Amino acid sequence: MDDHHLDIIRLAWARHLRLGDSALRSTHTARVTEEGAELIHVLQLAEAAAVVGPRWFTERTANEDATALLEPTRLLELTKDHGGRLTSHTQLAFLADYTDHTPAEQLLISREQSDALSVARSCPPDDATVADLSSSDHWFTALGDDHQPLASAAYREFQGFVADLTALTDPAHRRRGLACGTVFLAAEDALDAGLIPQLRIPSGHLGGAAIARALDFTVLGIHSTAAVQPRSV
Repeated sequence: MDDHHLDIIRLAWARHLRLGDSALRSTHTARVTEEGAELIHVLQLAEAAAVVGPRWFTERTANEDATALLEPTRLLELTKDHGGRLTSHTQLAFLADYTDHTPAEQLLISREQSDALSVARSCPPDDATVADLSSSDHWFTALGDDHQPLASAAYREFQGFVADLTALTDPAHRRRGLACGTVFLAAEDALDAGLIPQLRIPSGHLGGAAIARALDFTVLGIHSTAAVQPRSV
């Protein structure tokens, strides 16, 4: 991952968090107050960091290292008097260039949203919610011999520079490499479009971590969010 790619990734996340374009500088922690905010963001990304939240939180954590705030237990401890609830804790992995790893088998692929949503309906609700295939714009769904949707990877543009990838596999067809194959195709399409593929890996999600390793994604950071109530309870 060269400096040019890192600068683009930092810029995309700075804009996502409504920071200045140069806020995510290497070895710098941006601390931003959003009055009345009900969602706290803590980000560590390629040697830069950001803490974004309501005034009471930014004042309370002014002397806290962002790395410590990324620990779920610490984040919850600091927000418990405001009803703090961890809403995400994900690793951020990126692919700078095309990979030599190709799908283990030739996949019959559908680009239709309806087939991707069919995969979502076959999965446990929690899995489908995390994958959130419906919010994507580009879908790559592996079909079985009977054209049954088996697994899907999808992406949407993230601040114009990055492709936010997600994937989901029907539980009856997992451990066949289908997710890896569809993510490979989605990532190739994103690179063709001039975007940097980004894979968010929820904490403890072994499948997502395995896909990232198999396709040579580089883990560059962690993003944690906590929902809070606007006033003390």
